[in-house]
Amino acid sequence: MTRTAFGRRQSKRTGSVSVEAALLTPLLITLLFGIIEFGFIFKDLLLIHQGAREGVRVAAVGATTTEIADRIADSLPTLTVENLTIALEYRTYDDGWSSWATLGDYGEENDAPPNAQIRVSLTYIHPLACGPFFARFFGEPGATSMDLNTGIVMCREE
Repeated sequence: MTRTAFGRRQSKRTGSVSVEAALLTPLLITLLFGIIEFGFIFKDLLLIHQGAREGVRVAAVGATTTEIADRIADSLPTLTVENLTIALEYRTYDDGWSSWATLGDYGEENDAPPNAQIRVSLTYIHPLACGPFFARFFGEPGATSMDLNTGIVMCREE
């Protein structure tokens, strides 16, 4: 070992830091982009939960299906509405729950009877920010998007 001008000993392993950095940098970059991707997915999932809550809340007080869809779209300002699928359904209780039926309109309000359960289900096609790189963790390998689903149920008010 030799001494430098400042009295430190210089090792013969001067290239080891470069090799370690070369090995760890791809791992750290992958981890960073994975955290960013997960953050985008979680943000969009929270938004569609909020949209479903807003939709079922106005459906429970009798809003028409058009008003429900408009309220959902208005509550999702940062999402692409073209990637959103809305399903509006209701069911009644007569000695057991009936099967889910499609919610429609009857005059100025929806056709769910009082005390029926109304369900708003949303499916959003979330485009993956990193493309197909992380698709094997979130869906099928090679996919550039993934489906986010939610559903909220509320009782129809009288």
